[in-house]
Parts: sequence; C-alpha cells; structure tokens
Amino acid sequence: MRSPDRKQLVGLRTQDPAVVLEEGAQLVDAPGLKPPMKPIGHVSSSYRSAALGHSIALAMVAGGRARIGQALYVPTPAGDIAVTVTSPVFHDPEGARLHA
Repeated sequence: MRSPDRKQLVGLRTQDPAVVLEEGAQLVDAPGLKPPMKPIGHVSSSYRSAALGHSIALAMVAGGRARIGQALYVPTPAGDIAVTVTSPVFHDPEGARLHA
C-alpha cells in the first residue's frame, strides 16, 4: 500500500471528446508501442457524460495520482487513442452543489 507505483484510481479524458474508451482497454505511456508491451493500467469504466459534453473514464494506473496532467495512450487496432490523466472527480470537484 505504500508503494508509489501501486495502481491508483484516476480519471481519463480523451483528446477527442466524442471517443468513448472500451472498458478493460490497456493503457501505455508511449504512443506506437507494438505487442508485447507492458501496460501500466487499464480502463475500469467509460461513458459519455451529457452534463460535461465529452466522454469520461475511470482507470487503475500505476502511480496514478502522480500522473495527473500526463498523456497516456490506449493502443487499438485502428491506432492509439490519446488520453489525459485527470482527477477521478469530473463534476463539481469543490462540492459547491452539495453545499448550496
């Protein structure tokens, strides 16, 4: 539990807001990698957010919290999908709606 490289829950935002990631998709830290490659995490859930107007995803990523703001990639047969690591809280992170 103390290892900084343990998998941690993070949010993902695709660079193309219309792309919804496939659940279970693997994440890598560089584009263009060919199998066999070592994934650093995986997508645990992915949806299109009507409230935010773009797709969102949650993922378990090695050293996840330290990677917030970094670009990662989801390799697919059609090419890599670029994502940005974010906080797993997408809507109202300050809790303003809760305390209104």
